[in-house]
Formats: sequence, C-alpha cells, structure tokens
Amino acid sequence: MQLFPLAKGNFNYSNKHTFSLLLDCTKKSARGNERRKIMNKILMFVEDKLVPPLNKMANQHHLNAVKNGMMVTVPLTIIGSIFLLIPNIPIDPIQSFFEPYAAMITTVNTITIGIVGLVGAASVAYYFALGYTDIKIDPLITAFVSVAAFLLATLTDEYAINLELFGTKGLFTAILVALMSGMIMHFFQKRDLVIHFPDTVPPLVSKSFMSLVPAFVILTIIWIIRVILGINVNQILMDCFSPFVFALNTLPGFLVFMFIRSMLWSVGIHGGAVLAVADPFFLTMFGANAAAFAAGTQPPYITASGFTMFVFLGGGGATLPLVLMMIRSKEKGFSTLGKLCLPASIFEINEPVVFGVPLVMNPYMMIPYTLSTLILSAGTYLLMLFNIIGRPVANIPWTIPPLFSHYLVTGGNIPAVIWGGISLLIAGCIYYPFFKAMERQRLAVEKRIGA
Repeated sequence: MQLFPLAKGNFNYSNKHTFSLLLDCTKKSARGNERRKIMNKILMFVEDKLVPPLNKMANQHHLNAVKNGMMVTVPLTIIGSIFLLIPNIPIDPIQSFFEPYAAMITTVNTITIGIVGLVGAASVAYYFALGYTDIKIDPLITAFVSVAAFLLATLTDEYAINLELFGTKGLFTAILVALMSGMIMHFFQKRDLVIHFPDTVPPLVSKSFMSLVPAFVILTIIWIIRVILGINVNQILMDCFSPFVFALNTLPGFLVFMFIRSMLWSVGIHGGAVLAVADPFFLTMFGANAAAFAAGTQPPYITASGFTMFVFLGGGGATLPLVLMMIRSKEKGFSTLGKLCLPASIFEINEPVVFGVPLVMNPYMMIPYTLSTLILSAGTYLLMLFNIIGRPVANIPWTIPPLFSHYLVTGGNIPAVIWGGISLLIAGCIYYPFFKAMERQRLAVEKRIGA
C-alpha cells in the first residue's frame, strides 16, 4: 500500500486507509490551530489587561523607594557574610588557624549586619524623597531626619537607644519611619508650610531651615507615640508582619511567590521589581540565620536571602542548561546565540537568553521556565527542611557562578554543592523536550526558506 497516495496523484476516497490518514491530519491541524488561537488569546489578555497595571506597580513610588533603599544594604551584608565565613570554613586546618581570632574577625559581621535597619531608615527615606517629581525635596536632610525618627521609635522602655533593633529586627520600623518622613516632608514643602529666608542667605542654610518645621513635626509625632503613649512600634510591626514571614518560609507560600515571579518574567515584566516589597522579609530571615550560624546553632529559616541561588542557575528560570543545549543545536541561530549568552549565563545574567530566544511571550518556553523554578524550589526546600543540605547563612553577590555560590551561601556545605549539580541536570531535563520542539520548528522554517 502506498503511504502517500496524494503524491502519486492517485488519491481515491474509497481507500479507507487514505481517507482516515487525511482525516487524522486534518484533525491534528485543526487542534493545532485551536491551541494556537487559545494561546494567542491568553497572551493578548495578559499583554492588554495584566501588563499595564503590573508595570505601574513595579514603578510605584513607595515600592521603588523600598527596593532601591534595600539595595544600599547589600554591600554591607555581603562584606559581613565574608567575615562570617572566614573563621567558619569547614576545613579543619583552616578552622584551627582562625579559631583564636574568630571573635575578632566576626566583629565586622556583627557591625555590618547589625546596622542594616539603621542604614535602611536613611536609604529608603533618601530614595523616597528623591522620587518626588512635583516638588524638589532635599533627600539627604530627609534621610537624616528619618534616622533620628528611627532612633526615637526604637527606644527601650527605659528610653535608652536599642542597639538590637539597628539590624534586621528593626527593618520594618525603619521602612515605615522612612516613608512617613518623606511623606511629611513632601506635605509641608508642597503647601509652603516652611521657613523662608531672603535670597542673600546661602542656599545650604536656607535648605536646612526649610526642613525645620516638617522635621520638628516628624520627630514630635514619633516622640508622642513611643515616649508619651508608650507604644512599641517595632513590636506591633513584627506581630503584623510575622504571618507574612511565616508564609514565605513555608513551601506552599514560597512556591506561590516563585510562581508569580516566574509568570511575570514570562510576559516581559521584571518579577523582582514587582515583588521587591518581599525583600525585607527575606532579609529579616537572613539576619536571624547569620546570627544563628555565628553562634553555632541551627539557622531557623529556609527561604532566607540566598535560597534562590539554588533556583536561579544561570539566572531566573535556571536557564544555564538551556544555553548549553543551544550551543549544541543544529539550528544556526540558536547555536550562535548560545555561544554569545554563555559567558553572561555563567555569572547568572540571563537577560540575553530571556529576550534573545526569546523566553518572553513564548508558549514553548513559558512552561519549562516556570516549571523548573517550582521544581527546584520544592526540591531545595525539602532538602533544607530535613537538614540534608545547609540553609542560607551568607549573603553573596548574585553574579557568583552556580556550585561555588551554593558552597558560599550555605557556609561551606558540600551536600549543597552536590545538589546544585543535580539541579542543573534536573533543569536540563525539564527544558530538553520543549527546546527540541522549538528547534524542530526553526529547522523546518530554515528548510522551507532554503528550498
């Protein structure tokens, strides 16, 4: 029996095999067209209805201030983590050498991690004031007023400065006070409720006195709340936000968070920017983990800052295995792009892949991009939960390559490095069938063009 009777020009509708073959092809084509229509409708809905409000949210003034302010604390936490790791490297000769000096070395960690809240009070207020476009507010003065307000808000019951809250424990109070300081500064200056001096007075003097009235109001409000009324602002905020910290440290809560982040990236929205509001929660967890590690006890949190090092292998979506597949691809475009993307991908920069393949708005890649994130998150979480691999105790630069980053972020845990290698293989297995399907489509197009 001829397999392709149409090619020979002797098609006969009475041939049952031929008819069923044609009918099957027609059905497959119809199903394919229907799937494409559904996918296009979904993508159009996302692009028209979801992208605009989410982009607006990503550029929201308050969230931007928190995001940028928290970035200022990153160098401090990285430096502190380095000094925490030095005497705790799990190699006996090295530990024995540094043991007499451990207390001296970790003082840098104590100071840098111990002032994250204080720095946050200044940096968030600075960027919040800088973000106003309708009227110019001095960001430096706003930052200093915010620091003073933070010190007032975190006083002990004996009215002494509470050094314990200068770190991550006071971070939520620092953010609240910083935003409040910026808003009050803006309110008074926009309504011209400030002290003015003649033009002959030096600008610096004039600026200082212009901030006098709003600064007085800010500090008076905080003083009344903490000293006169005796309200412990930090404790109230910790009680309010503890459910969020708890939720993000659970497997379902973290998977929901990572799913949203991945889906945002899949439609071209910077997931990290939109969800930057969660950064203080992860930083608070990190502070507790670092303190526990320094004290030689079990770190209490799993999803602290640094956890995503096990998920973002080559960048968000674990795209390093995808880049390696592209390099070996028979499709010339993929092969060239893979070679160009590899150096950046090794150092966790995957924008060339995300927008070059592209992964954005790509039905072939949206599924593995999200699926790899969720599977690696779940696997890493469970291994840390049962103490098979170490938990995050160090905040390291996000550009450190995989495996090495896993060693550092867990304080030198070898099983974590092994899991990092397994994670690369898992991500590769997830991407492989989807990549091959996309590759076959590209090769078919090349063949048609060549013909």
